[in-house]
Amino acid sequence: MYILNIIRSIYAVLSKEQKLRMLLMQFFFIFSAIVQVVGIASIAPFIGIISNPDSIQTNRALATLYEYGSFQSNQEFITAFAFMSIAMIFISNAVSALTMWLQFKFSIYLGSNLQCQLFEKSIRRDYLFHKTTNYNKLISTISADAPRFIYMVLQPYLLMCSQLFIALIILAGLLFLDPIVAVGSALVVGGAYLCTYWLIKKSLRAHGDIITKRNKMVQSIMSESFIGIKDIKLNALEAKYTEHYLAANKKGLDSSAFIALSGDLPRFAIETVSFSAILLFAVWLLNGSNESTNVVSLLSIYAIAGYKLLPTMQQIYKSVSSMSANGGVAILLRKHLDFHAPNEGITEVSAIADVTEIELKNIVYHYPKAAKPALDDINVKFTKGQLNTIAGPSGSGKSTLADIILGLLPPESGQLFTNNNPTAGKDLIAYQRTIGYVPQHIFILDGDVITNVAFGVNREDVDIARVKAALQQANAMEFVEKLPKGLENDLGQDGKLLSGGQRQRIGIARALYRDNKILVLDEPTSALDIDSEHELMQLLNQLKQDRLIIVISHRPAAIKLSDKITVIADGKIIANDSYAALYENNSYFRNMIEKGSITTGAHNE
Repeated sequence: MYILNIIRSIYAVLSKEQKLRMLLMQFFFIFSAIVQVVGIASIAPFIGIISNPDSIQTNRALATLYEYGSFQSNQEFITAFAFMSIAMIFISNAVSALTMWLQFKFSIYLGSNLQCQLFEKSIRRDYLFHKTTNYNKLISTISADAPRFIYMVLQPYLLMCSQLFIALIILAGLLFLDPIVAVGSALVVGGAYLCTYWLIKKSLRAHGDIITKRNKMVQSIMSESFIGIKDIKLNALEAKYTEHYLAANKKGLDSSAFIALSGDLPRFAIETVSFSAILLFAVWLLNGSNESTNVVSLLSIYAIAGYKLLPTMQQIYKSVSSMSANGGVAILLRKHLDFHAPNEGITEVSAIADVTEIELKNIVYHYPKAAKPALDDINVKFTKGQLNTIAGPSGSGKSTLADIILGLLPPESGQLFTNNNPTAGKDLIAYQRTIGYVPQHIFILDGDVITNVAFGVNREDVDIARVKAALQQANAMEFVEKLPKGLENDLGQDGKLLSGGQRQRIGIARALYRDNKILVLDEPTSALDIDSEHELMQLLNQLKQDRLIIVISHRPAAIKLSDKITVIADGKIIANDSYAALYENNSYFRNMIEKGSITTGAHNE
């Protein structure tokens, strides 16, 4: 049954501590239900006393209370009983309010904890997952699906549990008074809600799925719009994107309205039928009894029971409807939280003190569903003290090789070695902490220059002198000093305020600040002018004595200043030698240099 699967998913999402807290809450719900029913039930005997004051003396329990309280008259007893009923109702409502407060407090605590867990699980997923997954879906899961789970699944489940205990206690009381009436009430009210739910459960689930898709679509439309704002402006696509957003949003709102109405509308019909039944029952009792006072007392019990039972059954039905409509997110979150990163427990690992060589042996790598390997039988060694460059045409496997070197993609076969030691597990983390990486598109934080250069370092721990030195080495200090606030100038979201060359210099300064023993630079000169490119390569040649440096480049000017060049094409290494040797002996390499860039095509050695 779908609803049971949702409940199982709710508990699967919870930790052991949270499950224990949930169990304790169930016990409190039982206590709360008893108090609430007793509070509202105290009105029935009060009505009976008012309608028949003589019962104070004829009823054994009331007579005992009268005598124990030393009351002087029936009026005095009735007044005291009224205040007692008021006190019971006050306590009942106070406990009810406390129950609701505990539900919300637990939900909010769990919601915050759940979003943190989802974020941590997502960010700990391997690089291939992030490379092949739409990040808008991840953002939507954390920012939209998690709150939806809390407010549309967990809270309704807690409310259902608390109200279910109240309904069971009321029905048990009615069963004691009149089994036929109790069973009839359960069949009429419960059956009506059950039939309603059975008729619309598929529609609820379908509309819930629409909301899930809508959330992801809206997230995607907004993300695309703001990221691609330049193209949207140039092509006058504002109206088109607004139309897409409106269509996606409206569809989701229509589904939300259906779910909300499905939870509330049946109440009016069922309450009409139920109260009509009570009135008809009253007429039947009056016609069959000469004691109107007894009829009034009995009717007051049923009326009060109905007064409490109908809203309770409505809350149970509404909770089940909400869970059924939105339960898909519980199953989705369960899948996300089931993931365990292989190195999840490893945190305190220091970088490798010194790296003299990196070697790749017999590396083969296939992307999922790819027809042929991206890398095939790669054997190459990179050593400290020389400037190592990887060159090749687009689609040759340069980026994949770089990701293998960075330890981001695990090879299908073969192994990565550092200082002749295999790199895996804890050693892989230590190795990665030794790497300074400068990608082709530099990731810029929405912060100032200091924050971006000292990436990941707490502000109070930042060495400003090292920041300045790194900027100076990266030839970035000149443009930084011209910024209105210098080092403390904000660079804008994703570096909106920077040119391509400035972004790259900030990225290089970031790598230099950490003083990493391995530097991997992916097309570091692609956005630099000729002079800046030459200065950067000269800097790297100065740094190579203390670091192992690997550069990925297609620009001949950068390649010429390298000591060792690895040429890759079609996922295979076709040459690995110095510039002079390759130019003389490898026609493919010589051809690409003479053309001024690396092009696709056949290679000859």
